[in-house]
Amino acid sequence: MTASEYNSTVAHLLGTSQRPADGFPAFGAKGFDANVSALSNLSPVLVQGYYDAARDLAEDAFSDEAQRAKILVCDPAQGADGVCAREIIERFGLRAFRRPLDAAEVDRYAAQYTNARTALEMSPVQAVQHVVRTLLTSPHFLLRIELGPDSARSPGALNGYEVASRLSYLLWSSLPDEELFDAAEADELATEGELEQQVDRMLADPKSAAFFQNFFGQWLGTRTLPSHNADATRFPSWNDEVKDAMLEQVNAYFASFTTGGRPWSEFLTAPHPESKLLEPLYTNDPEGGREGFLTLPAFLTLSSRADRTSPTSRAKTIMEQLFCVPMAPPANVDIPELGAAGGDEAPVLNVRQELEKHRASPDCASCHDVLDPIGLSLENFDPIGAYRTAYPNGDPIDATGVYGGVTFQDISGLVPALMEAAQSGTCPSEQLFSYALRRRPSGEDRTRLKGITARWGGGTVADLVKQVVISEAFRLRAKGEGR
Repeated sequence: MTASEYNSTVAHLLGTSQRPADGFPAFGAKGFDANVSALSNLSPVLVQGYYDAARDLAEDAFSDEAQRAKILVCDPAQGADGVCAREIIERFGLRAFRRPLDAAEVDRYAAQYTNARTALEMSPVQAVQHVVRTLLTSPHFLLRIELGPDSARSPGALNGYEVASRLSYLLWSSLPDEELFDAAEADELATEGELEQQVDRMLADPKSAAFFQNFFGQWLGTRTLPSHNADATRFPSWNDEVKDAMLEQVNAYFASFTTGGRPWSEFLTAPHPESKLLEPLYTNDPEGGREGFLTLPAFLTLSSRADRTSPTSRAKTIMEQLFCVPMAPPANVDIPELGAAGGDEAPVLNVRQELEKHRASPDCASCHDVLDPIGLSLENFDPIGAYRTAYPNGDPIDATGVYGGVTFQDISGLVPALMEAAQSGTCPSEQLFSYALRRRPSGEDRTRLKGITARWGGGTVADLVKQVVISEAFRLRAKGEGR
């Protein structure tokens, strides 16, 4: 599990408000790499963090009467044969491991309960707490392991509990709920219709906020907004409340394409959700001058530096994230900062002029000739997304350019060309595929992705989720897996 998934899982499993994973050591992977690389980053420090968290979480759960009652489904002090302890282990273990415990596992944890009662002289409740703590340190809790028997319906198919877990971590970043567990037990997650019904139900649940925060947040970078800083001396309206409002607005924007019925074809043209705190940023907007994802304050802020805009960063984000076009700089080229290109260390006041110096270098021109027209089309928006017509030194802003043979005056004239390019690609399908399956698409996935994209047809994100979920890649065990 990733840190955010760990926090969500223990919250729904134990009812705790603690967020232990916030203190786990971070590692350098970005975007979906934070998911696919989690296993390779089990450092001794992280493992110790898991043990410490398990101790604190168990203590917290058993110190609260309501939380403790959810775990103690019977009274372990009644009777001496340990029947109640085994029932608790089976019920709690099902939710913790996201599957039923096998007989050997139940026996092992029941023996641990007995040992805690006798050798450690714990009370029945203390002994259960001891077992809960141990369950929370098991690899079967910490890792999403898919090694169960195939579904009885189809050779090679994930069993119901594995499908339920894939669904819940895709849409809720957490463990399945009772309805999913019941569906898994009854083998009701094997048909396309059953899966599509679950997607609709789960996206309608408030827990689906995790989908906007984690899928879109990693894909389009909005999850990093809380740690972004702008220069408040240059932009006095910047503060934590405005930052929070930006994140709330962009998540509401994502929701409109997922549960709000808006088709993906409008992602670059849809109106913005209203926000009282962000109204000052919109004050100087010309009529019809702001629409779509690229002019949301969250995107404009995240793709800027603290003190100035960064057309190159804005364009690179668009190309790499929305179009899945890698924009790596030429090998063995030392790219100078703006300003340094001309030997001037003074603050950059007119970004377009400084970028012209970069394009004058053959080493830099290959990338900047592609990126600059896109990035400069957004220069009317400052580093926190407010509309402007001039740079700090008084120079008028020139947002004109040529892209793909199309001449435009500003971002509004460029959007149609970007929309056409976006609609002809498979990038949204690739991104959701990677997030859902915890791996990058391989060569044999390309045909699947084309089929997913064709069947989706640029509909809602919920429609795309369904296409990914009913695909063989989501429902079948990868080659080489199994006991």
